[in-house]
Amino acid sequence: MTKDSPVRTLRPAGVATRDAIAEAARRLFAEKAYDAVSVRAIAAEAGVDPALVIRHFGSKELLFLGVMTSGPGGEELLEGPLEDLGRSLVRYFLGRSGSEFRQQYLALAQAAHHEHVREQLQRRTAEIFIEPLAARLTGPRRELRAALLLAQIGGLLNLLVLQEEPILTGAAPEDVVEEYGAALQQLLTPDAH
Repeated sequence: MTKDSPVRTLRPAGVATRDAIAEAARRLFAEKAYDAVSVRAIAAEAGVDPALVIRHFGSKELLFLGVMTSGPGGEELLEGPLEDLGRSLVRYFLGRSGSEFRQQYLALAQAAHHEHVREQLQRRTAEIFIEPLAARLTGPRRELRAALLLAQIGGLLNLLVLQEEPILTGAAPEDVVEEYGAALQQLLTPDAH
């Protein structure tokens, strides 16, 4: 460093550093495609050494999934009454269609073609959604029905978030909840219909 050049101080390792890395990664992944964000760029944005990014998060893939899937999820809904869960899930995801959720969803959709990201998403989906829901269902093919329910939610999110389908975005939310929720409910409680 020369006498006139600014001295750049890196953050020390610790909780504040982990939080700074997570915030920098969240911001960069929301602004740019997964492929366009490097560990070095995240480190520079957070003001840390690149080695600390890996030390705290293990890999770029794990950091990406950690920051892009963080926040309140629908997991707590899975513990609610099964008789109205289809409508509750639709209501929840309709309420999450703001810009931050949209950025997260788009980033996840764009990165899903990476094998390591896809594998981690599959693992998390199974652990957080499919397995707990399947355990609550009765009747045959419980795991398949839980996965199909998630696929239907993915279809709804695709039209709402990725395609911004005017029929859906312009519909009254309670109409969407009623119609789509009833369709989801068929997978949850098929014997009740």
